[in-house]
Amino acid sequence: MESSGRDNYGFNAEEKHGAATREKLKAERKEKKRKCKEKWTCCQITLLVLSLLTVAVSVALLIAFPAMFNAILSAKMEVVEGSYSYQLWHNTPVPIFLRFYIYNLTNSKDFSAGAKAVLQEVGPYVYREYHKKKNISFHDNNTVTFYQQRWWTWDQEASGNLTQEDKVVILNTVPVAAAWTLYRNQPFILGLLNTFFNLVHEDLIVTTTVGKVLFDGFTDPLLTATHLGDDSSFPSFLPPGLSAYDKFAWFYKRNNSLTYDGLFNMYNGHDTLDKLGVMDWWNYGNETDFFDYPCNLVEGSAGELWPPGQQNTNISLFSPDLCMTMTLYYKEEVKNNGLPGYRYWGTNETFPGDGCYCIDKVCAPLGLVNAETCRMGAPAFVSFPHFLHADPSLLDAFEGVSPPDPDKHSFVLDMIPEVGIPIKVMARMQINMLVRPYEKIKILKNVKEAYLPLLWFEEEAVIPDYMARQLQVLLVIMNTPTVYIVLGVILVLGVIGATLVTTRHYKKAKRDRERASKS
Repeated sequence: MESSGRDNYGFNAEEKHGAATREKLKAERKEKKRKCKEKWTCCQITLLVLSLLTVAVSVALLIAFPAMFNAILSAKMEVVEGSYSYQLWHNTPVPIFLRFYIYNLTNSKDFSAGAKAVLQEVGPYVYREYHKKKNISFHDNNTVTFYQQRWWTWDQEASGNLTQEDKVVILNTVPVAAAWTLYRNQPFILGLLNTFFNLVHEDLIVTTTVGKVLFDGFTDPLLTATHLGDDSSFPSFLPPGLSAYDKFAWFYKRNNSLTYDGLFNMYNGHDTLDKLGVMDWWNYGNETDFFDYPCNLVEGSAGELWPPGQQNTNISLFSPDLCMTMTLYYKEEVKNNGLPGYRYWGTNETFPGDGCYCIDKVCAPLGLVNAETCRMGAPAFVSFPHFLHADPSLLDAFEGVSPPDPDKHSFVLDMIPEVGIPIKVMARMQINMLVRPYEKIKILKNVKEAYLPLLWFEEEAVIPDYMARQLQVLLVIMNTPTVYIVLGVILVLGVIGATLVTTRHYKKAKRDRERASKS
């Protein structure tokens, strides 16, 4: 019996010890399981890393975006081979239309006898215009030298029922220019010029075709005699600009000419976009011989690109046709083809006529510029069509020309100021000839003095739809507040994501601990 009691006691002790061990193991497994639950899962770690990475990238982009964008903009805007601007500049893809309106002289005999000219505006005669840069050479001072070749083709569809063979009656510029040249330089031989006019049967009025007036050229007795005779016999009768021609037309020998517009040198924007498209020199000089200082300075844009960040004040461009820099003034905000821009236009300050624009003390009326020394030496004066912004009394010297209409006759240029790219250009100008009586010249003896309009033209260039879409994308990117908002939203979402992942993990861990303590 004693032996049996000892056996039961030992069994009970072992049983208690085993139960304690099992409880301990159970508690250890529970604690281990709890700790395992507190650990991060792969999914949680991935979400947290992505959230933190989003935050880091957003912060970096917010800091670096201005520098990154400026670098991208510079790469696209600088005129170097392969850039976006180079493609626009080198071979202009924008459709250009050149429309001519000619003033037909309907009372030529009465006009020659001293009556007011009665004019009839005919047109438009429309040509397609093309531009291409040739002989391009880049230089170490971040400028580019080039010739600008331009050519024109007749557009019958845009001209409607009008043709290049239409007859027009116009003032003959050749004798007017010859008389003016001698009057200004050798007035004592005006009588000799009259004798020569009579000898070659020079006429003040010419009947010819539109095509000959504009491009092909019409023959003139004075020009023909000059080129057939001894070269030393006649040059003094003609202005230097006319003595080289065997025919006369306003665009004679210009079609496809490589050198007519001159040699340009402009900044290509490689060092800084602040000078993009700005002229450095023209025909090897930063001053011209055609006006007094400072009107003779070669400055402003070459006419196709401007530095980004234009203001609503004014812009300038150098015109080889006028041998001068034109200033256009801010008018209003506009929208073309979905693109917002600034409109600049010519005013009475564009062609002031006086001051340093006077040539040998001959000043033009308000709204005209003296182009005598720039082109052909003739007494040619340039204005806006119908003498817009000019002295109103100029219209009193003739009949048949309606008062100016700013919507039809303004010189306007619409530009995206952020990038300095024109989106619409309506370049409108009028060529006028100063006609005055000369006592010793029979065909000009009785005419009344007048700035007689001969023709005006409208050069239209509007960017096509595909270019407008490209520029719209660029403007969206340039709209930095939008970019910052997007990056800011991404940053906030990243922070929220990281916070939610962390909070959810620790809340779950806390609940697990509470359940464990209760059990």
